[in-house]
Amino acid sequence: MKTLKRLTLALPLVCGLAHGQDALLYRTEAVRTLPGSGHSWGFGALDPNSPTLFVARRENGLSLFDVQRQKALGTLANSTGANAVVLVPVRNRAYVANMDGSLGIVDLKQRKVLERLPVDSGNLNNLLYDGHSDRVIITSGRRGDHSTLYFLDPASDRIVGERDIAARKLDGPIGLKDGRFIVPLRDEDQVAVLSGPQLAEQRLLSYPGCGKPSALAADEAGGHLFVACRGAPPVLVIADLASGALQATLPITHAVNTLAYDAQRKQVLIPSGVDASLTVVGQDADGRFRLRGAVGTRPWAHNMVFDAQRGRAYLFAMDFTQPAPTAEVPKADPQFHADTFSILTLKAH
Repeated sequence: MKTLKRLTLALPLVCGLAHGQDALLYRTEAVRTLPGSGHSWGFGALDPNSPTLFVARRENGLSLFDVQRQKALGTLANSTGANAVVLVPVRNRAYVANMDGSLGIVDLKQRKVLERLPVDSGNLNNLLYDGHSDRVIITSGRRGDHSTLYFLDPASDRIVGERDIAARKLDGPIGLKDGRFIVPLRDEDQVAVLSGPQLAEQRLLSYPGCGKPSALAADEAGGHLFVACRGAPPVLVIADLASGALQATLPITHAVNTLAYDAQRKQVLIPSGVDASLTVVGQDADGRFRLRGAVGTRPWAHNMVFDAQRGRAYLFAMDFTQPAPTAEVPKADPQFHADTFSILTLKAH
């Protein structure tokens, strides 16, 4: 099986680490299983004002999970198709990007879907809250030759603008405190830095050896931009956040979908569902970044929410059967097992 073969690629990352407890980096603290028979899932978000994790589980809707009690809190009604979620407590709102192109508008206190606002004819891929301009920026799913950004005013819960980008797919974006919006253009091998009221000012970044950029994180205090690149071989690009200039490139694991930066420990967390691992890249006293190791997780644990307050990382996975290849179907889709969707809690050591 391809998955088992690739698992061995993560093992050299842990070589050379000191023995003992200091080498553990992260440990699996808990695994909890939620009901449901869906065969895919999207992204999650953590409520900054409560220990509640919101998980977009597509066919199974938007599930809520208490990370402190490690207990499922249920699934919101009328949330089927949830692909990504962003929380805006200052507006008492959560917004859900849905697979049918609608935007779920959620009363955060009542935890109730108020409306599914039609936005796009296809699926919505991701979204974030831009506190600098008090707006929600929504990204469309894969398109033929362009993608669309939609701007929502959280005061009125209505779309107030949009902008097309010459890119076939927009992966998960990040927003900076100064209002800059940075998004990977996977199919174009570029990263777009957008700014201005309508994000009309555009700067395109590309790096040698960085094919298929797919995930971003930023260290705003230290001035670093991190880019996960899925190409062959997969690498992590570390760049200057202001200029975009390349600072370093490090090897990482396969098919990275999300990144997180832990400001307290000055390290980047890099989950790979293909390699069933969480790679940790840390910054030394001299300012250089190096591989610190890789912690085993589970196959398909590719999406992650980082909890800076509690020093935890939450990853999602399901049990599955991988059908054998045949002449007719050389690469069959995995068959996920019902009622096995799991939230893995990894604690920083």
